[in-house]
Parts: sequence; C-alpha cells; structure tokens
Amino acid sequence: MTDTTTLSAPVAILGSGLCIPDEDIASELGFADAGVDASVLAPMVRRRTSMATQVAITALGRACTAAGIGHKLPAIFVSSVGEIQVTDKLCRAISQQDYPLSPTLFHNSVHNTAAGYWSMATGSMASMQAMGALDDGFALGLLEAWCQLQTVTKQVLLVVYDEDMPEQLLPDYAWKACAFALLLDRETRDRPLLHRPIQATGSDPALPVTDFTARNPAMAALPLFQVLQQATSGQQQITLSSGPWPWQVNMVMP
Repeated sequence: MTDTTTLSAPVAILGSGLCIPDEDIASELGFADAGVDASVLAPMVRRRTSMATQVAITALGRACTAAGIGHKLPAIFVSSVGEIQVTDKLCRAISQQDYPLSPTLFHNSVHNTAAGYWSMATGSMASMQAMGALDDGFALGLLEAWCQLQTVTKQVLLVVYDEDMPEQLLPDYAWKACAFALLLDRETRDRPLLHRPIQATGSDPALPVTDFTARNPAMAALPLFQVLQQATSGQQQITLSSGPWPWQVNMVMP
C-alpha cells in the first residue's frame, strides 16, 4: 500500500540565495544585492573558475548564510549546459589546432565542475550530484531534493545555474547568467514549506508563466524567490516550467 502521508510531506526552506551578475538585469527583474561573491573560493582558485561556477557558488553561499548552516551538506547542482563557455573555448582551440590544449580548461569543462570546486572550498565530503534537464531543470532538481529528503537525508542543498551562452554557438539563446540556491530541511515546520513538485496532465489548462526562462532556464526559480521575498502568509501554486505539461509546486508561507 502506498504511504500517502510520505507522498505529500512538505519540506522546509531554511535559506535561499540568488546571483545575477548583470546589475541591470537584476534591477529590471526587481532583485537587489545579487552580484557575484564567490569569496568562499581562494583568490587563485577563483581566477581559474568560470562564471557558471562562480554564480553557483555565490548562490549556495548566500543560502547557507541565510540558514546559518549548511556548507557540508549533500548538494544537488542543476545546469542546462554546464560549463558551456569553457567548452566553447576548447572547441575553438581544437578547430584552430591550437595544441596542446589547456589542462585547466579541460579540467573545468565537465558538468560537475561547480560541485567539485564547492566540495574542495568547503571541505565537504557529502554526496554531490550534477543534473541537467534544460527548461525542466529546476523542477526536476527540486523533485530530486524532495525525494532525497524523504529517504536518505534530513537536509540538502539545491542550486540551479547557467551562464551566458556563447553568441556564435547558439545565437538565438540570449541567456544571462543566473543562479538560485535553496537549503531544504525535512523536519522543520515553522519556515516556508514546499510540497512535492507535480506535473500537470494533458487535460489540465496551461498555467501562465513568466518570460524568465527565455533569458535562462535557471530563472525558472525566480517566481519562487519572489514569493519568499514577499513573505505573504498562505498557500500559493508556483509554476516551475513552461510547455503543455508544466511543473508546479505548492508553497505555504507561515
């Protein structure tokens, strides 16, 4: 028999963090103090990292600071294209036969680069997971975090991030770098609560969505951050993705 209590058990948001390096974009969207602060990385290390890694680590650091805990928790890193700028540099070098290739670029080109730098900078030996699901990335990352909280851990970090897309690689993808992080807990009940993300069926009407994701799939998390900032008591249904079967989550503010 299915345990319906577990299937509907909410998880609490202990802390959140946002990073949008472009001040004009952040201001236009109504967010302040969202610039890059990857000071958790040593200066020499920070100079070698990409914008993707820096925005992810900035958002994670702010979520941990807001919660007052968390650097050494299990973490889920969600990115649509990962280290796309580094990958583009490597591809250019190969096409121009610019050998030998940079070991640093090669080292920084994998999808779990940000997770590796976060683990080393914080000394965390907890599990790290890297995911990618394009426009559904935040929704599925949140679902993965919810599942882990019901089964294997009491707290988990989740960060969704992407950097600017190389203009010549995908000219129609005018993304702007963004990262959003949450520190989630399965036992606390006096904080904002998130229920299990669900996907609308084909018979459900399409819910209105913002144009955030046209700027960057990671920005699908911004409506949730807006609700956190507004801090209005009660339950709201938040749309997490677009398309004919959008992902949604019910959020309860205390």
